[in-house]
Amino acid sequence: MAVVFPGMNPYLEGPTFWPGFHHFLADEIVAFLNARLGPRYYADLEVRTVLEEVSIAAAHAVIYPDAAVLETGIAPAPAGHEGATAISPAPVTRVAVAPEGARLRTVLIAAVETGALVTAIELLSPANKRGTGLHSYREKRLRLLQSDVHLIELDLLRGGERPGWEVNDPPLDTDYVLLVNRANEYASRTSEIWPLALNAPFPTLPVPLCFPDDDIALDLGAVFRAVYERAAYARRMTTDAPLPPPEPRPIMAAWLAGHTGS
Repeated sequence: MAVVFPGMNPYLEGPTFWPGFHHFLADEIVAFLNARLGPRYYADLEVRTVLEEVSIAAAHAVIYPDAAVLETGIAPAPAGHEGATAISPAPVTRVAVAPEGARLRTVLIAAVETGALVTAIELLSPANKRGTGLHSYREKRLRLLQSDVHLIELDLLRGGERPGWEVNDPPLDTDYVLLVNRANEYASRTSEIWPLALNAPFPTLPVPLCFPDDDIALDLGAVFRAVYERAAYARRMTTDAPLPPPEPRPIMAAWLAGHTGS
């Protein structure tokens, strides 16, 4: 029989569903927050694109071209047209590895009056958890932790390397990690961490704002249910097939076996 997960559905981690889920989740968090933030704040979305080589699945840094060709609406002169320069044909052509664009999304909470960034909510993707993408994200993460911006990190992927040193030393034996790190006037900052297992419901996280304003509550369960319905995942996927990689932790494999009859 199919498994009903009380929280995160691990089948969404597969390549068929993850890009859309990542997009829907970011949009739903923005809508959820803007419906609850007071008049002093607003939530918005930042989208960045990284290139991933399909053959080795290694993420690269964010790409900005040194030069670009822009469409002007003027048709180019046909070959042989008077004034046109003859183009030399390439003597060698070879198939290159096709790059795949991965869009990374960050939910931003800013102050209406100044536009200053108050809280960043990072929704980790596979590109943030391996290779040069992991290194780039760790650099960004460090800059945030050294600033006066609050950081919320949602790692809803079992695979890859977790970027935060505070969840790696010692490592947390869990499936997912949710983290809130509050800015303060001191040199050190402490992360509040919610380990999340496959068989556990989503918690409600605090979203810190500027002093003296109170935190607002981010009900991740409500957000997830809205995304699940909006994207019609219930009729698009099966949950009686093997999980996407990686293999489940032994305790979760036993739980899955008890819920599938296998």
